Amino acid sequence: MRHEPAVTSPPKVPETLAALAGAPEPRRADIVVIGAGLAGSVAAATLARGGADVVLIDAAAVVPPSLRAEKLGTDILALFDRLGLGETVRAAATPIRSVWIARFGRVMKRRARLEYAFAYKSLVTALRAALPARVELRFGLIAEIATGPDLQRVTLNDSAVVEARLLIVATGPSAAIHRHVGIEVVDATHDHSICIGFYLKAPPSDYPFESIVYYGEHRSDRVSYISLFPIGSRMRANLFVYREHDEAWMRDFRQAPEATLRRTLPNLERVCGPLAIEGGVDIRPIDLRQTRGHERAGVVLIGDAYCTSCPVSGTGMHKALIDVERLCREHVPAWLATPGMGTEKIAGFYADRVKTDFDRESLALSNRLRGLAVGRGARWTLARAAADARSACAFTAHRCAQALAVIVAPIAELLERL
Repeated sequence: MRHEPAVTSPPKVPETLAALAGAPEPRRADIVVIGAGLAGSVAAATLARGGADVVLIDAAAVVPPSLRAEKLGTDILALFDRLGLGETVRAAATPIRSVWIARFGRVMKRRARLEYAFAYKSLVTALRAALPARVELRFGLIAEIATGPDLQRVTLNDSAVVEARLLIVATGPSAAIHRHVGIEVVDATHDHSICIGFYLKAPPSDYPFESIVYYGEHRSDRVSYISLFPIGSRMRANLFVYREHDEAWMRDFRQAPEATLRRTLPNLERVCGPLAIEGGVDIRPIDLRQTRGHERAGVVLIGDAYCTSCPVSGTGMHKALIDVERLCREHVPAWLATPGMGTEKIAGFYADRVKTDFDRESLALSNRLRGLAVGRGARWTLARAAADARSACAFTAHRCAQALAVIVAPIAELLERL
């Protein structure tokens, strides 16, 4: 009987060792931040200035255009100053020193108010360029995330691995990263509002004002306000409406924006002059979103990744920067000083009084402004009547001040000559 030679198999290598044999060495850091937009870039810079070793990850090496915050006031700039980025913001923005407030085709107030206008892409690009050397900026898609009370492990599509004690998610309201870490994103209010942005053909010098805010006139308009302001050498417009993203008015605006704007706000051009739109129209539907199950060991959400606000309220950037300041200045240094990154530490940030107060006020303002514009019932009818009365009083006071100035000017000139 013929015997086949015995076949001996090579010794079996444990799967974990086999995987590690060809795997790249993980990059180890104190903190990994996913999302190099405004909140993520500012958080990474703030943490690095505090001495932390930070890896900042984003899918896009070039910041894409995005219809997001395009103006900020002195209160928000003061936050940037406290975080060491005020000069970076000033260099990327256009200063605005006055604003007209108008409604019903009439100017009600002329205010001296310092603001700064910018394209979101330009501002984030500048913030990325200002990142300290201790921040390593990486680009790529996230393939896998493993989290726990001691170590967070982020694997990119190119198999690169980053390990850190803490993972900060700053990716906005997109739910992709949330799903990786087991956090649910919930639409609290779908189609709460719609933001529409576009540039005008005429340069800023052609307008009688530096910037203007023109409010909707009637509930049927479903308009909160339109704001015109300069960004560099161009005049920008942001229109905020309370409409459904798929309704006929939205289709009309996409196809014939100038005609639809005139039909919706027929008295606007009495104040602004003819408005001709140049280039495309950006449209961004706004859903108010919140998260559930966010108190997880090793992971913390900031800005719109935690909860969103309506841009009509103008609180979104302020809310994100408060998150950054409280987390990176108050909580993270204490967390890193002791072992572990358990749920109790993470919960402390979400319970921070400064943060929770502002989040609550931002949401309340978002809902109040919507109700004032389109709300039904006695409450909102009375609120609109009060707003109309205030508008009438403001217009009367403005005209009286103008008339008084006309009378006083020659008298003052005469007195100077005497």
